[in-house]
Amino acid sequence: MTSNLSPDSYTARRLEHATPSHLHLTSRRTFIGPIPDGWLKSHRKSWYRSYLPVGGRSGSSSHKPSFTAAAAAPSVDGEDGEEAVETVLEPRPVSEREGLAVPASTGGAPRLSSQSADPSSTTSLLHSRRGGSVAAEPEQSIQKRTTTARVRFDDVSRLQIRARASRLAARGLGRNSKMKDGELMKMDKMLVRIDITQQSLGEEFDERLSQGVEAKTMDKWREFMIVCRKQSEDDTVGVLQLYKTRVIAANMEEQDKMKKRPKAEIILSPHRARVNLYSALDKTLCIWTRENSRTTIYYLRASSGAVAVEWFTFLTSLLGWRRPETLQISVPDLSVTLRIDDPFSTPEAAQIMSDAAAGDDTALMKAASHEAGVAKAIIARCVDMLRFSPEWADVMKTWSEGNVMGLAWKRYDRLEWVHGAVEQKMYGTSAMQRTHDLQLRPKDHYPLKTKCRGETEPIQEPSPVEGFLIRLTSQQGHDRRLGKMLFKRLYFTTQDHFLLFLRPSDAKPPPPPKMQPKANGNIPSSDEIAKSVPLKLDIDPYPLQDDHVSWLGHNAVPPKELTQLDEAASTEAQRNTDMMLAADGFIDLCDIAKVRKMRKGATPADQNIDNGDAVDFDIQIDPTDSLTDDGSTTEVDEDRTFELLMKNDLVIRLQAYNKSAAQLWMSRLYALVTYWSARAKADMDLYKSVRAQNLAVLNIDERTEATVGSFAYKWEVQQSYASSTLYNMCGITSCRTIHLSGLLFRKPRRHTTFTRCHVILASGHLLIYQDTLRKRSGKKLVHIHHERIAAIDLQGCYIYSGLLTENDLLYQNRTFDSNTPGHNALPRVYLEDGWTSTDEDAMTTFVIWHSKSKAWFKSSHFVDDVKASQKSAAKDAKSGLEGKFETKLKRVSQLGATGRSVVFKARSRAERDHWVLGIGNEIEKLSGREAEVRVVQAGKS
Repeated sequence: MTSNLSPDSYTARRLEHATPSHLHLTSRRTFIGPIPDGWLKSHRKSWYRSYLPVGGRSGSSSHKPSFTAAAAAPSVDGEDGEEAVETVLEPRPVSEREGLAVPASTGGAPRLSSQSADPSSTTSLLHSRRGGSVAAEPEQSIQKRTTTARVRFDDVSRLQIRARASRLAARGLGRNSKMKDGELMKMDKMLVRIDITQQSLGEEFDERLSQGVEAKTMDKWREFMIVCRKQSEDDTVGVLQLYKTRVIAANMEEQDKMKKRPKAEIILSPHRARVNLYSALDKTLCIWTRENSRTTIYYLRASSGAVAVEWFTFLTSLLGWRRPETLQISVPDLSVTLRIDDPFSTPEAAQIMSDAAAGDDTALMKAASHEAGVAKAIIARCVDMLRFSPEWADVMKTWSEGNVMGLAWKRYDRLEWVHGAVEQKMYGTSAMQRTHDLQLRPKDHYPLKTKCRGETEPIQEPSPVEGFLIRLTSQQGHDRRLGKMLFKRLYFTTQDHFLLFLRPSDAKPPPPPKMQPKANGNIPSSDEIAKSVPLKLDIDPYPLQDDHVSWLGHNAVPPKELTQLDEAASTEAQRNTDMMLAADGFIDLCDIAKVRKMRKGATPADQNIDNGDAVDFDIQIDPTDSLTDDGSTTEVDEDRTFELLMKNDLVIRLQAYNKSAAQLWMSRLYALVTYWSARAKADMDLYKSVRAQNLAVLNIDERTEATVGSFAYKWEVQQSYASSTLYNMCGITSCRTIHLSGLLFRKPRRHTTFTRCHVILASGHLLIYQDTLRKRSGKKLVHIHHERIAAIDLQGCYIYSGLLTENDLLYQNRTFDSNTPGHNALPRVYLEDGWTSTDEDAMTTFVIWHSKSKAWFKSSHFVDDVKASQKSAAKDAKSGLEGKFETKLKRVSQLGATGRSVVFKARSRAERDHWVLGIGNEIEKLSGREAEVRVVQAGKS
């Protein structure tokens, strides 16, 4: 129920893909206090102010209070020591989303409903049989979408939408009388590799067929600005240009005046050029042209899969491909296939696209809004077709309870959800019907329940926990130095099955219960804040009431408070993300055998340790906090110390604030260890069951499965099974802080060797942690936690996989198995979970490419927009910077330069697919920002 929320708000976007119960269970956390006095003395002001409203940060006492008085931290007794005090999250300003503003419906994704609708206003149902197909007549009207204020398009946005509208207005022919020769049709930044071969490739070429082609790389991966211009000479329909500059001429007349010419040009002609989707996984495109006896192959890797597929549809349309007038959508849960006639057309669409092609801003906005609503309209038509079918009416009534429906492209055992940029540009995905099946599915999320061994009833995922603790051991499990016990003050927080730790200087504890600010507007003292924080603080941005969020129910709160609560939920999510990115290491909860009280004599240092309180919990934190130990001690308070016994027999000792806090930590960690150990086993069992089911259905063995999964044609694997639980929505919609995690083999540079590491994908970053600790001699050392060794910011990165990675592998597995000649990889088994693999190296490899050269670029925002330039100049004058900066420059990647490749190998083809899609999705989230390009119009420089 989000009618009172802005459709672009954080909560509305999350409810579009999940139920209120899911939001509640994935957002709740527990903080075990208190906050040390020493930490508050160093970080009190910045931490307190971060939770004040915008108007309350100037020091004025007129702002609305952010906190209210609360009782001091209670002393808790009892077996588990739990006494809950609920916190009210305060809002924090959220920056506006960048990019093109597109209206979105407030209702979110269509949900199945058991209520009847008027059948006359829906698609008529012609025929329905189990396992058969259902045909539909074209829909005559679509529900009107909400409108937004007029928006101002930049040159690139206007160009992209106008070109797309021109193609749609011409019914997919790519020709429109309003566009002249030499005008820009489409433009994007891409990664390009150029190969040549003496072989003739014919009409088809993709990753499967490339195995029989001997080619030589002429130009390794480099970043270019790819520009497509209209050109109609003889049989030519366009020209594709590769630029090393971000300053692009709007037409050919202006290009003649430019200093930098295109590095290469590809003439787009049905008789001279071919285009195909080279990789159905990472969506790399390939264009090949034949000249004399040499074939040139251009591999184009776009910034995201959505952009790549849109280019694929655009180029194939230019070269004569016609979009099918029908769309087949299968419903695997019902074993039925639906057929929708002319799914992208509506009575008003033709006029909208025609006006948009002429360049009218209002029409451009309507065109973008219309396209963004196509996916939801298709879902609604499918649901209505099933609901009004006598055969499926009862099934749909049962299926309607709590399900949020969505579209997904399926290929073998892989699901790619229609979400985000793909959903906004649904027209551009139509060419994916060549390689994928479109399916209607419930939007499944990562499970929140699992069964433990020997139990009949599933247990629910416990609430994550966080707080300040003192660690009394080092990474190698050593607990002493010269007879004394080491100690280090840290902040611990759990995310999934990781017990992450970070230095106190990087910690961001949750806000305390509301407390009145002082009359003069000053920030309360450390003692006052410390007294207001209870020992146990439950954080719940989305409390439930009758299966809906309490502050979004029928008795909804006032609009102003509603906005504050929404911003508070967004702030809480960002707080968890910030601490995830700042973590120095983690302890895997699945590696913990027992959570117990401190046992005297469990470590050799105990013979020199007395019972005492020498380690002060509240000592002031050093602002230059480092990873080194804080010191050593000969006294340990046994009552407030507990132990984590690892499966490798090492012991981690942790000291809490008092005995009650230690009991809270023990009970919460025990529940988390129990759940996540069972959850990890269930996840691996799901991987194995999906593979086993496909092996049986397709009648293949495990060695063949990798080849089928990578290279099989669509019709060969149409009967395969894909799990929506395995490819769930949580990572895509950021329900959890961690998108994906697991074991990978990493090679930071081409000429180094692979090392095994733990990798966490979160918020546009790839966090890399060491797997094994070794001596200089290479001997393995047992250890208690995994320290972070590297991090990759995915902003501006590209990912490619499969056979294109062979040049990066260099040293491949060249073993010979006489039982399977022609295969180089030997069978492998991973003892930690029993997963097996016989996949070839190239089938398990993916590469992340990023630029290593930078350049300065003058944005069109300050060149073409006079108003923006005047505002910037006025701001500089006000701040005393007038005359110091003549232009506004930004740092960008240098086009045409070689970059750096980080090579990763997964344990199998199935796991590689998850990583490629997950990383590609994170890159896609980061790529929807202002384009780093300037289009030069006539009369402008």
